[in-house]
Amino acid sequence: MSANKPTKVKTLGILGNGQLGQMLADSIAEQTDLAVNLYDLRAYDETSLQEFLASNDRISYETENIPAHIVAQMESVEAKIFPNLTSLKTFQNRITEKNALRAAGIATADFHAVNCLADIHDAIAQLGLPIIMKTTTEGYDGKGQFVLRQTEDAQACWDDIGHRELIAEAFVPFIREISVIGSRSENGEIKVWPMTENIHHEGILRYSLYPAHGFSVEKQAIAQRYIEQIATNLDYVGTITLELFEIEDNLIANEVAPRVHNSGHWSIEGAFTSQFRNHMLAVTGQEITSTESRFPATAMINVISDEGPTSAASNMTETYVHSYGKEARPARKLGHVTITAKDTAERDAKISQLEGLIPAGVWQK
Repeated sequence: MSANKPTKVKTLGILGNGQLGQMLADSIAEQTDLAVNLYDLRAYDETSLQEFLASNDRISYETENIPAHIVAQMESVEAKIFPNLTSLKTFQNRITEKNALRAAGIATADFHAVNCLADIHDAIAQLGLPIIMKTTTEGYDGKGQFVLRQTEDAQACWDDIGHRELIAEAFVPFIREISVIGSRSENGEIKVWPMTENIHHEGILRYSLYPAHGFSVEKQAIAQRYIEQIATNLDYVGTITLELFEIEDNLIANEVAPRVHNSGHWSIEGAFTSQFRNHMLAVTGQEITSTESRFPATAMINVISDEGPTSAASNMTETYVHSYGKEARPARKLGHVTITAKDTAERDAKISQLEGLIPAGVWQK
């Protein structure tokens, strides 16, 4: 007698209908026997959410920043949630995140929990200066952060981002920032995309490069081991991202995103399988596929505040413009441009033609 086959997933609900939710749905659009339904978290009400949770075979999410009252409702259908609720709750809070990373054998910066002004002074005594202060929940693209450089600024820090739980992180004198993205299936198989070097400006990712110049084979192995360890420890299913600081002899974990990530957008055109598609395959119980790069070199450039400069990319070969259809405003991500190339020289020459998308002095050829 043959073993029972798992029930086929016919409907997948995604909490969130922003650009990530839409790209997730688009990545698997040819699977006409799977209906993907997006739920607008901004239009939440208890009844509509319960109906959404009940009417879909499985549930995933485009963001970890899901309010606590919605997470509480998700507990009623916990078995349907992929990635699991343990992972979501772990990575919603930067202190539980750090503890989970350390439990998985992953190096992090030293840290200190902060719940009042006196705790900031304790953190200074323990960690030294400078310190990176962050809200433990929410906060992205540089929001909810304060670089504390001198003791006299403790009150200003508490007034700016405090009066809530914070985490104080010791400053890491890093060489550069790297991200590693992987997908894990229900049967425990893990596939990892090539790592990218990420360049930020004013707390916002401006561009990502593959390959990361001079990134050693040894450090690539560390990054892959890290992503495998954290995903396995949490029995994670779906795409997961680990942002890392590269130091001279190691990699230090910065933050985890339990989802697809901005630095992996290059994979839509640049890899055999995108981060979005493998997430969808994993959370619907299907086999994940190759994460290898299709090109020797790629770049992803974020479009921030103004889509005008993307016109220069329209006539460039093997270059792809993605617009998110958002209203322009300062510091808002409006889309991204992906460059593919036969080598890093061609990639970098193309980026130089698109410098209008990158603030002066930020493009480091």
